[in-house]
Amino acid sequence: MRKIRLLLFIFSSFIILVGCNNDAKIIFNQESDPIDGIASVIILKPDSNTVYLNDFISDFSKIDSVYYEDKNYVFNSETKTLEILTSFDNIKPLSLIHVSCQGNLYSIVCRKSSKVHSDVYFKPSDDKLYSSVSIAGDFNGWSPEKNIFKKDGDSWKCTLILDRGLYQYQIVADGVWMNNPTAGDTVSNGIGGYNTLLNATLCNTESLSLETKQFDDNSITVGASSVPDRFIILWQNQVLPINLENFNSNQYKLDIPQGINSIKRSYLRIYASKSNCVANDLFIPLNNGKVLSKTEDIVREDKFSNIMYFVMVDRFFNGNLQNDFKVKDSRVSDKANYQGGDIFGILQKLKDGYFDKLGITCLWISPVFQNPDEAYQEFPEPRRYFSGYHGYWPISSTEIDYRLGNDSVFQALVNTAHGENMNVILDFVANHVHENHPLYQAHKDWATKLVLEDGRQNIRLWDEYRLTTWFDTFLPSWDFENPLVTDTISEYAMYWLTKFNIDGFRHDATKHIPEVFWRTLTKKIKTKFPDKSIYQIGETFGNRELIADYVGSGMMDGQFDFNLYFDARNSFADSQSDMKNVAISLMTSLSYYGSYHLMGNITGNHDLVRFISFADGSVKPGEDDKEAGWLRDIEVENLLSYKKLQCLNAFVLSIPGIPCVYYGDEIGMAGVGDPDNRRMMKFDNLTKSEQETFDITSKLISLRKNNIEFLLGSTNIVDASESVLIIKRKYFDREAYIVFNCSDSENDVLIAKSVIKDISIFKTNFGAEISELSSNYIIKLEPYSFEILIKK
Repeated sequence: MRKIRLLLFIFSSFIILVGCNNDAKIIFNQESDPIDGIASVIILKPDSNTVYLNDFISDFSKIDSVYYEDKNYVFNSETKTLEILTSFDNIKPLSLIHVSCQGNLYSIVCRKSSKVHSDVYFKPSDDKLYSSVSIAGDFNGWSPEKNIFKKDGDSWKCTLILDRGLYQYQIVADGVWMNNPTAGDTVSNGIGGYNTLLNATLCNTESLSLETKQFDDNSITVGASSVPDRFIILWQNQVLPINLENFNSNQYKLDIPQGINSIKRSYLRIYASKSNCVANDLFIPLNNGKVLSKTEDIVREDKFSNIMYFVMVDRFFNGNLQNDFKVKDSRVSDKANYQGGDIFGILQKLKDGYFDKLGITCLWISPVFQNPDEAYQEFPEPRRYFSGYHGYWPISSTEIDYRLGNDSVFQALVNTAHGENMNVILDFVANHVHENHPLYQAHKDWATKLVLEDGRQNIRLWDEYRLTTWFDTFLPSWDFENPLVTDTISEYAMYWLTKFNIDGFRHDATKHIPEVFWRTLTKKIKTKFPDKSIYQIGETFGNRELIADYVGSGMMDGQFDFNLYFDARNSFADSQSDMKNVAISLMTSLSYYGSYHLMGNITGNHDLVRFISFADGSVKPGEDDKEAGWLRDIEVENLLSYKKLQCLNAFVLSIPGIPCVYYGDEIGMAGVGDPDNRRMMKFDNLTKSEQETFDITSKLISLRKNNIEFLLGSTNIVDASESVLIIKRKYFDREAYIVFNCSDSENDVLIAKSVIKDISIFKTNFGAEISELSSNYIIKLEPYSFEILIKK
């Protein structure tokens, strides 16, 4: 293996160009850009940093050289990897990898991970002597064996290296799980208990924040709270020459590159750092070389404009009574059997205007693959029998289940959606198949081992054997380290893209599949569809670091932000929770995934207790949420729970990312654990509260679609307290304020006049009364309600 240390002096002219001390002119050329699409930001970690350049570049044949700007690196020309050797302590907050191609320079931004050392102390409240103490939390997959305490006097101590943010954990002392008596803050765990909170201090970004100020046809003015140490502006993947001395009154005016008017959509990205803190980044789309400032110019292919709706096909609407076939097995409860929903039903609701009335721009369709005709018994107790109504037990990866439809109706759904300016993404199951799948029957050696060396069955060992575990005894997981497996399963995905012209995938069980599969699939997509906008989003339950490992160039566009959802769920559902927690969680996600990301923000999903039932207290403390749905009928008992859901929907639909409405959350359908959270969709005879929730959700979606600050604006927390949260979104002269009162009593929420100088130029959208008192505006909000102020 030949390793080449590239000579930096060859590119000295380019370095001068990007060194922030020169206003030299460069030629902006997208045609010779070897980077596929817009290069994602690389997060540099404390341990090691190997950059897989194949994630960014498909064709190396025209590339002159690749180098990391601080010289301390090794580029391997055979594996196309670049290893950054700089010690973590010496890595700059922002740095660049440069790619030279046909006389032009293209760059990839690197950001230093915001890891901090956090000491956790444990002192037994009962002075009990323990022989071993460890910690389990969402930072280590709730695996206590990963972080062990050491005795420190009469206390125990564990030092964690964490990204800045908010974490939940429990102490495990001699095998007993407990909250930490040394730490006072706790939060609901969502299943009737509480976890201890750990706050790894966030960087004080108030010392450096960016916002868009103004623009004209030729230039853009950016504001900064202070002059940064490092300031990077890119058009596409090319760095603009800038000069920090040109900051005037903490504003910087940049010229839009010339000669790009023929390009329908391109992007400016802006990054800045000061000391060890990285500011929020800015993302500015250009429409034929001009700043995109009107939502009318947004097209279906603009991924950032997606507003998703998750349809579980069998549980949505029965459009064809001729394909209603339940699994004939008396051991299967009706709620675990087919209910008759089908693709015909989705198409009918699409034609009837249901999704248009709600405002949806992207349909996420649950798996439509052929599933078995028989029932199967689940491995965990109480070992109930289920059908494959949900679609996640494929016995074919290319045939549509006859109970759901056929090729022609699925194609009609996609074509009709596109005609309505709506995307369609398919839930793709790559991790496993049903044991009756012909591919498994022909190649059983392509699966991971069911029986471990210690004799245990490798079933649902989610963290211990994350990349090999089976979901059940009849669901073999593929061994993706075998190149034949990776190539074959990725071809199944390509089949759906090629045959039906869908717009992307929701990928099931993402974290259980090695990265080689995602790299292979994404490279195939980029190679075969270089000009098509294809959105890929994954499902991973885990900490943000694990989730982010699957996001970026060469991988997926985003994953669902479950960490933010859980924090938001707790805060909006419980009047005893502190809204500061959801504010910290939001800013942590923005810091980790970028201020403008394509992560999914959910109202709920098919694996979780419905938010409204969580808020309603339908699951009793210590109760198994799945069992609750089998033991009793769950309905909404407290009408205030609808208000809480409306607040959550307002939050999801006003923050950066891709909002995703789980079917039924637009009206407040009840449901606890699977399958109770997968009831047949309700369309008729809505109650007053259900209709109100639909109308409010529809209005929220309309506000997001028609006010560009929600799609592209910077995000700031104006206020966060026990019951109040105020979020500001700003994009040039467009501003919006989202104001929440998350308490069970009426509240006068204050906004300082120093924040909003003239409230008369803002319009209320949900009927709140506004008055003035001294230096504040007063917004009167009912219990669990919100207001959105938008510039007129």
